[in-house]
Amino acid sequence: MGFHAGASELTGGFLGVDVFFVLSGFLITDLLMTQYDRLGRLDLRDFWSRRARRLLPALALMLIVVTAAATAIEPGQGASLRLALLAAVTYTSNWYQILHHVSYFAALGLFTAPPPLDHLWSLAIEEQFYLIWPLILWLLILRLNGRRARVTATLILAALSALAMALEYSPGDPSLVYYGTDTHASALLIGAALALAFPLATVASLPAAQVRRLDAAGVVGLVLLAWAAGHFSGNDRAVYPAGLILAAVGAAGLVAAAAGTGVIAAMTSLPPLRWVGIRSYGIYLWHWPVIALAGAINGPGPTSPWLWLIEAAVTIALACVSWRFVETPIMRDGFGATCRRWRLLIDEALRPVSAHRRVAPMVVAATALIVVALAGYGVARPPASAAPSGLLRQVAEGQRISAASQATAGATPAAASPGPASPGPVSAARSPALACRTTAARLPKVSGRQVTAIGDSVMVASATALDAAMPAIYINAAVGRAMVNGLAVIQGLAAEGELRRYVVVGLGTNGPVSAAQIRQLRRLIGPNRYLILVNTFGPMPWESSVNQVLDAAARHTAHVSLANWHAAVAGHTGLLWPDGIHPQPSGAKIYARVVLAAIQAQLPHAAAPSCDQRVNGLR
Repeated sequence: MGFHAGASELTGGFLGVDVFFVLSGFLITDLLMTQYDRLGRLDLRDFWSRRARRLLPALALMLIVVTAAATAIEPGQGASLRLALLAAVTYTSNWYQILHHVSYFAALGLFTAPPPLDHLWSLAIEEQFYLIWPLILWLLILRLNGRRARVTATLILAALSALAMALEYSPGDPSLVYYGTDTHASALLIGAALALAFPLATVASLPAAQVRRLDAAGVVGLVLLAWAAGHFSGNDRAVYPAGLILAAVGAAGLVAAAAGTGVIAAMTSLPPLRWVGIRSYGIYLWHWPVIALAGAINGPGPTSPWLWLIEAAVTIALACVSWRFVETPIMRDGFGATCRRWRLLIDEALRPVSAHRRVAPMVVAATALIVVALAGYGVARPPASAAPSGLLRQVAEGQRISAASQATAGATPAAASPGPASPGPVSAARSPALACRTTAARLPKVSGRQVTAIGDSVMVASATALDAAMPAIYINAAVGRAMVNGLAVIQGLAAEGELRRYVVVGLGTNGPVSAAQIRQLRRLIGPNRYLILVNTFGPMPWESSVNQVLDAAARHTAHVSLANWHAAVAGHTGLLWPDGIHPQPSGAKIYARVVLAAIQAQLPHAAAPSCDQRVNGLR
């Protein structure tokens, strides 16, 4: 929860998912092996029906409530929410997000509220594991005699999953290997191997000396997890798969110790931790939608610790309601009996009576009906958009221009040696002329056939102006794109030899940008090209840090310049749409001029750019 809420100290907080994967693999495998030892076979029908009874009711409640809330709060997400719902109910959210290029790590840094169901990818992987692993385990039992052989085979499967992750990983956005069931199964299989090697019944009856060893393993595992959570980030190449394996091994040590009878087991058995553990499934289900919808209500800008506390309280409260009134009754009495009881309560509440004690059931029944009706309307209604229609038309035209530029790219000039460079890196921070209107007569003309532009929605909104300023420019810009996605795009263009001499990158609207990413970007485009970095403007909490990173790169790196969009538009916010981020058509012309001036400053033998230095000169 802390990682998803934006705690900057927990850069590796995403590894918490792998802790749950290890725990799930351990518990499920121990349950199956206990059943096999008792019955002499695996009763898969009973196993799957119990899993469905445990998981589906809470999920269904969350999906109905979140759909209703999103319909009221974020009507613009209607179309994408319907697809996400379909993926959620079929437990294919991870593959849906792969096919639709939904970046896990970019979503965490999105300025706009993220989709409220994006966290279900991990539950999809677990459910797919619950379907496939019992069959594989049955095969291992039939084919392999002895615990050691089964443990070895399971660890080999974990190693193969890690190998697949290593082979499929590519720099840029690691979401493909992070979401994949085949590439991210190693933690589940490590947990399964732990259960085969040390069943719960065995661990619970170990002698004191071995209990102390388990406690030591638990302490080491806890230290490893704490170090990894503070050390790794989603963009670290070492994470895939080394960091994930390290976290899984640490989690295995902690799980083994917690299953024993020592100090770690006593600590994890404390009533508050047991209370949270029992409701952890519900807490996970609710925390991300609460954060996403709270972000939509709160609007742009930094969040406060008070909002985090409110989000945590609402999440826990919803998880408690789900546990008390949905999960527990269904696990105890079954789905059919519980539904019949709910129906009797609703009929009783709707029956006209005068007793005041009927007020509460009537309120609950009415609320439930309203929520279900609103969720149904949200699924069935035509999608709406909260964005101004003018901005939508401008973005649509920009997308058309971007697609057309890619379709007609054809042969592009080879990226020749840069030749005589301008004296040192050029930065708009040092050269205010880059933020002003350029006098065309003083500077060489720039052919769009020499320029590749990669950007986010700000560049999409400015695509028409860019194409007018530099005809035949290649533009590859997309709404919601962050730097991690842009790096993958640039890597693909570089591999195909389609990067042109001047590479313009405008990617700071949808998440932080690190110096390491800029170094990777510089390596990807190669030494024979110029890099123009467009800084960012808007009420995003990371705006200042992004601009500092870009300015430092332009100051200290050869053949890198800064197009200072921030300086150009800061005094002219009336040229932006109401979101304070995207330029209107007149603002897009300024965006194009700023980019053009930065490119012209890099042209060999270019005269120093000049401008009238006055604010009105930008118009």
